[in-house]
Amino acid sequence: MEKSYAQHYALLEAEHWWFRARRMILRNLLCQLVWPPQPRILEIGVGPGHNLLEIYPADSRIEGVEPDEVLAGIAAARVPGPVFNASIDQLPPEIRDGSYDGVALFDVLEHIEDDARALQIVYRKLRPGGRIVVSAPAYMWLWGQQDVVNQHYRRYTSLELRRKLQASDFVIERVTYFNTILFAPIAAVRLLARCSGKPHEKEGDFAHVRKSSNAVLLSAFAAERLFLQYFNFPFGVSIFTAARKSEPGA
Repeated sequence: MEKSYAQHYALLEAEHWWFRARRMILRNLLCQLVWPPQPRILEIGVGPGHNLLEIYPADSRIEGVEPDEVLAGIAAARVPGPVFNASIDQLPPEIRDGSYDGVALFDVLEHIEDDARALQIVYRKLRPGGRIVVSAPAYMWLWGQQDVVNQHYRRYTSLELRRKLQASDFVIERVTYFNTILFAPIAAVRLLARCSGKPHEKEGDFAHVRKSSNAVLLSAFAAERLFLQYFNFPFGVSIFTAARKSEPGA
């Protein structure tokens, strides 16, 4: 990634309604899970590092991995824990097997060609009873220019993601869709673009939103965190999953 675009992306993550609301939702979802004291958590694909500062339990010992050198540098400069410039299939020796209470992949798994192998790598890095938390885009029929721009390999259904985790010996704790309130307009834009033969701008979905609508869309999307405290959504533009590494003898 060019340095200029990396800096633009860092600003986008800081200000854009989708990223900000997603952080609010993820923070609430993670707070509903029971963590050990001072959990050691590794996030893979941290980008410019906003998640590391905002969504994890306050006493967490946070580490990050980011394959883009510029974004890894931006993240390392803003967080107290280590951030490694690496990819999931070439993790540094400091990230040892059986060392983590949690590993997070937020909108990362869809970028990995061999997602099953990635889940197996995560499994090895977790302690017994450690947890993987994942968010990912939903439904291949929602495939659009945003997926092309971001070099996705796939979108998931909740059942597919559940089965992939179970195939890697994870025990499912929770699966829910989110970005549900805005599902209808997002789906309409994607489907109309496909039917018209005129895909979105080359920048993807983020090119459509202007500052004037940022606050409204932020409020609508972020409101979902209130409902997700009590129940799972049956559909949405994204999926959240939490699962545990099985305990010995379980």
